[in-house]
Amino acid sequence: MQRKFRFAIILFIIVSVSISACSAGNTNDTNLILPTFEIPTSNTSAVEGICDNVLYPVKQGATWMYTSTGGPSGSFNYTNSITEVRADGFTLTSQFPNVTRQQEWICQADGIQAVQFGGGSAVGISIQEMTTDLITSNVIGFNLPKKITAGMQWKYSLELAGSIAMLGDPQSPAHGTYSVVMQELGNEMVTVPAGTFEAVKIQSTSTVDILSSFGGIEVPIKFSGTTITWYSPAIGYVKSVENGDFSGEAFSATTELQSYNIP
Repeated sequence: MQRKFRFAIILFIIVSVSISACSAGNTNDTNLILPTFEIPTSNTSAVEGICDNVLYPVKQGATWMYTSTGGPSGSFNYTNSITEVRADGFTLTSQFPNVTRQQEWICQADGIQAVQFGGGSAVGISIQEMTTDLITSNVIGFNLPKKITAGMQWKYSLELAGSIAMLGDPQSPAHGTYSVVMQELGNEMVTVPAGTFEAVKIQSTSTVDILSSFGGIEVPIKFSGTTITWYSPAIGYVKSVENGDFSGEAFSATTELQSYNIP
């Protein structure tokens, strides 16, 4: 049971941070609620074209440094950078102590979409001594639509297949699904170490359903929860609060933007 529990926590970290759309209930946020402000439909500081997204400036060399606290893996820092921009997508590179991971995104007329795991997910692999070889397929929906209106809901999902190894064990086959439903919850002022920002508040309710085999025994890993994430126009992701519960072990992880540089 302890082994299964630890594996579930690792998997939660993998899916939750990388796609900015994941776990856990309501937050006791005391930030001032602002009158509703309209999100512009274009952003001249971002790449002109299909990758334009007012809540996520897609610019070559854009960099964000974050600190996460309260999660199962303790406190850690990581840096996200856009290291390649193409006409129809971009590469997000995440740097952690002793490990670097990349995540590919594609841009479509209606929004931007992560097509593989990467980004912040790599910290779970690094800290918990776990390796994965998971290929995504049948990616549906958007992480961030191009235009978000008040109260809007949207979906994102993908399928996974490949292998997982932990604690020096051989690779074990694994397959499953990840799905998330997101909703705009209004606008707030959010203060983090990088500054005070007007931000759009988005709730993500996610479900992970993975089946793997360890020592000849099939192990189902299931998780569901919600995350509250704040995005600031022309800045990007500035804060998230994730709450989870695995086998009665609850936690609340907060990630905050420490600094950023957007060319």
